[in-house]
Amino acid sequence: MSSDEQITCEILSWNRIARDAKRLASLVKESGYKIDIAVAIARGGLVPARILSEYLHIRDLTTIKVEHWGITATPSEKAVIKFPLCVDIKDRNVLLIDDTTDTGDTLRVSIEYLKSFKLRDIRTATLIHKTCSEVTPDYFVRKVMKWKWIIFPWHVWEDLTEFVRRIADSGIHNDEDIKRKLEDQYHIKVKIDTVREVLLEVTKTG
Repeated sequence: MSSDEQITCEILSWNRIARDAKRLASLVKESGYKIDIAVAIARGGLVPARILSEYLHIRDLTTIKVEHWGITATPSEKAVIKFPLCVDIKDRNVLLIDDTTDTGDTLRVSIEYLKSFKLRDIRTATLIHKTCSEVTPDYFVRKVMKWKWIIFPWHVWEDLTEFVRRIADSGIHNDEDIKRKLEDQYHIKVKIDTVREVLLEVTKTG
């Protein structure tokens, strides 16, 4: 990665996620869709799926693991199913859940894969839909018109660690300078104590 890369990021809070997940559940309810089983796309869809299953009274929740994004904000060539489904969903109504759409590849590959099980119906739900995605979910709360990297609460540490590592690799090691770089290059504002904690982790792990 170039030391001058510019990536617009937005960090979401747990409170924001709680509100959006409740609203997403309401959208599903209002549609009248009767769900037999929910399938979370790991890793991003795990937390949203658990919250939705609470509000929608879904007893059966399972998961598949799809890999598309490598290190933070860096996609691999194509999305692939890494860990397949381990339950029978034939003739069932499925709600497929992820945190966001991006290129749309993850959702597309997941839909195609699940349809091979001869299910009755499938609908998709995400907290955020980026309009650059080739796939539009059936249910979503927020639409992002101009691409940005969304940092959900469940991968803040992972993303901050990667961004700080990139900055450190460019030769910047002072915590105050790294804090400024996070703001200038990634539009990320965090406390200096957080920067120091992450920098310590980066230094330890290399």
